[in-house]
Amino acid sequence: MGRPNWRRWPFIVLLSIAALAIAGLVTLRLLEKMVAKRFFTTPAIAAAPQPQAIPFADYNFQYASLDGQPHHLADLKGKVIFVNLWGTWCIRCIAEMPSIQTLYNQFADDPSVVFLIASRLDTPKRVRLYAKYGRYTLPFYTVEDSAIPKPMEFNQYPTTFIFAKDGSVAETQIGGADWSAPSVANSIRQLEAR
Repeated sequence: MGRPNWRRWPFIVLLSIAALAIAGLVTLRLLEKMVAKRFFTTPAIAAAPQPQAIPFADYNFQYASLDGQPHHLADLKGKVIFVNLWGTWCIRCIAEMPSIQTLYNQFADDPSVVFLIASRLDTPKRVRLYAKYGRYTLPFYTVEDSAIPKPMEFNQYPTTFIFAKDGSVAETQIGGADWSAPSVANSIRQLEAR
């Protein structure tokens, strides 16, 4: 029996790590699809959304870009705003993210529609890592729990709000949804036209 070849060990270790990473990503994608198929519905905005008469000021909150720059929701008034409160720790949040990416892709170059994908209980580093491995180009942010206003506290995640240009709430979705449905994009376009 010969002596072990120690020069091969680094290669074997790197190959094992790569195989585990690929297996993890495949498992995550399968889990996303399984949860989405079982729990999601299309948001109830097949018809034109009817904005609620709730003062926009009640919904204003501070959030931060992944490089730590503070922003306020009120600064976006005059645009259609898609706000998704989520976390990397939330399986339904992760499962609905591909459908949000699909919706975002339809409006990415439209300056009158803004997406605010705000993670709570996550660090910017963790969100960046999630976006990188999921190949997401969504505009991710972080938000502190204490910054979320009372009208937006549903204690269930993900929670999504769509605001009309005047700042009124056009849609609230508590729990995961399939945002890639054509009716969602049509409703956003109707809000844009108002």
